[in-house]
Amino acid sequence: MIFIILNNKKDWIKKILPVSERKNIMQHERNNTYVNYFDLAVQIDPKTKLSRFIYEGHGIIADNISVRFENSEGKTIADLCSFGSVKYVWDQPLHETYSMIRMELTEAPDGFSEQTNFTFRVKRDRIEAEAEFLPDDITPVISGNVHFGKVEDCFAMCLDRDISSDDLRAAYGPASSTIDDCLFDRKCDEALRFSGSKGRKLGFSHADGCYTFETRGFFTVESIIHVYETRFRTKYSCINKNNAFPTAHTGWMTWYSIKFEANEERVLKNARFQREFLYDYGAQTIWIDWDWCHRDFGDENAPDNIGFFQPNSEKYPHGFKYMSDEIKKLGFIPVLWVAPTIEPGFTEICKEFEDCIYTDCTTWCGKYFFDITDERVINELIPRAFNQIKEWGFDAVKWDCLPTTVGYADAYHEVLKHPEITSTEALRRVCLKAREVAGDDFYMMSCAGGNDREVLMLSDVADTARIGNDIFHWCDFIGDFVERILRFYSFHNVSFYCDPDNVVIRPEFSNFEQAKSRVSAVSLLGLPVTFGDELTELPADRIEMLRRALPTLDIHPMDIRESTHDGKRFFVTLAVNTAFECWNVFDLLNMQDYDAKYTVNLQNDLHIEDGDYLVFDFWNKKLLGIYNKEIELSLSSNASAVCAVRQVTGKPQIASTSRHLSQGAAELVSVCWDDESLCLKGSSKVVKNDDYQIFIYVPDGYKPTDGQVIDNILTLKPDNSENKTVNWKVSFTQNI
Repeated sequence: MIFIILNNKKDWIKKILPVSERKNIMQHERNNTYVNYFDLAVQIDPKTKLSRFIYEGHGIIADNISVRFENSEGKTIADLCSFGSVKYVWDQPLHETYSMIRMELTEAPDGFSEQTNFTFRVKRDRIEAEAEFLPDDITPVISGNVHFGKVEDCFAMCLDRDISSDDLRAAYGPASSTIDDCLFDRKCDEALRFSGSKGRKLGFSHADGCYTFETRGFFTVESIIHVYETRFRTKYSCINKNNAFPTAHTGWMTWYSIKFEANEERVLKNARFQREFLYDYGAQTIWIDWDWCHRDFGDENAPDNIGFFQPNSEKYPHGFKYMSDEIKKLGFIPVLWVAPTIEPGFTEICKEFEDCIYTDCTTWCGKYFFDITDERVINELIPRAFNQIKEWGFDAVKWDCLPTTVGYADAYHEVLKHPEITSTEALRRVCLKAREVAGDDFYMMSCAGGNDREVLMLSDVADTARIGNDIFHWCDFIGDFVERILRFYSFHNVSFYCDPDNVVIRPEFSNFEQAKSRVSAVSLLGLPVTFGDELTELPADRIEMLRRALPTLDIHPMDIRESTHDGKRFFVTLAVNTAFECWNVFDLLNMQDYDAKYTVNLQNDLHIEDGDYLVFDFWNKKLLGIYNKEIELSLSSNASAVCAVRQVTGKPQIASTSRHLSQGAAELVSVCWDDESLCLKGSSKVVKNDDYQIFIYVPDGYKPTDGQVIDNILTLKPDNSENKTVNWKVSFTQNI
């Protein structure tokens, strides 16, 4: 092969390219419709005047970007195509840190200056756009579609909210609110922040399958990298969805229910009860907690024949392979409590790894501590432990005592084999080895956390993190659940599932209102719903509460922040966005030990647009009314109000459903109103023999052809003869 070096570009074209291609290239002229600066670029279609944004490594992050102009009344009076002439000017100003395209618009419509300029500036981390020479009463409006990561990995949020605000915001589906300014991609820990000097709005187009934006005035879209890593100074990894739990886990656990009385018979008894009464609603797991290898807290005389590799044969005579098989036969995932680096007694494994034991201090979780910096512990003990767990047939573990492990590694650090390794890093190496052995499809809970280090040290390794202490009494719920979830909810379903501990609702620890309050908060935040009561002895009305919390929904946070409360109320909002409807649900908890009145402001507390809204009380199955500003609520001590808020359509519409606290998100598949036939129809996933009710708001002027309307509500009861998706329809007549 001979290479010919030519100095003239035209000669290169003549020698190398075929005549047809040569001709096309020679005819191309510079049009100045593309501009790039480092990783960002803007490209304008000269025919349609639509633009798109490009981000290196992400491809096209926004397209169909249009510019229109509104008058002071909000009416569109022109767009870029309204101008008779457009000249594109590209520039990269000397000594400036950007490149730009200026669109010089002339032959203007009435009301505009002789020339209007519209400029895109591309910088290292953002794209800006502004209009010049506009009359004061005209505002540019920029809108378009956003393609940032996969839809299932992105959510809208407000990045820099005031920490003093006390609401905890969550979302199901691609929901957004009036205060949201960012789209966050949990896959890569990056965000796009949109702003407009006169306002901005994020939304979602189900037709296009993407988020949308609209800004007024001076426009900016900013790329923000390492959002979580920067804010929390922690190692970030996207939540693992490759295991058995695509949403937070649910199911019964031994410890909170029966403590050290747990045994083979009682575990399977509760598992069978769960299968009969809760499985169809979404219960998934059975958890065998630490009682299987412990007799008591801080047992000074723990037997040497019961430990991690030696389950208590008196309690579990058939062994753990039998237990996991029986649990799986019932349709559940078996989960085992583990603490493989601490043994309660001087067991056979202690004898084998005696040289790795650095202390024998009696603690609640064990006595003999293995050196987590020792290579034998990492490369021999941990692989043996997790291979044993898998041989037993367990697909998930609750790995407890981690704070104690790292705390003791601090306290005795000078005697560890490798004191040059920090305690945190040593524990991470142990857990990373466990992950390597168990695989990505294995579900691992890190338990438990009292501070940032304990909760976040395994945020990129564990699938779930316990964020607080054991919760039994109501004071534990207020002190641990509320405080910790306000602190750590930002991580839930982003990096890991936040586990606030079991839902304990038996009368011993919760009165009826307290029980409802516990269930409501956990469910609407999409948290793990782990049953902490002996199911066979739980009153029927409390079993019913658990059913309304199941299944756990794929709910994510809408803020990246730590929040606080005033000691009076705990306020949760859930924004729901489906292909057929958007609505909101709020949970208002009276944290005080006396009755109190509260005011909920729709716009300030729920961050929704102005308008008229139906407000429906879930627990009382009652329409509270139509509101456009504030709702006054009276709550008894420790009680919660869970209300659906739906914008009034002026037509018959869904007000609520009884299946789930989300009031439609768990079971509604479709809902549609037909103006011609005056028919409201849809489909729902029903549970066999569940008393499923759809509450339909009937405005004045409409009358159903069948059924009774009481206080503007028609109650529909679809067929519930079996587990299935049922179609339903209600026809109306209209009085004109």
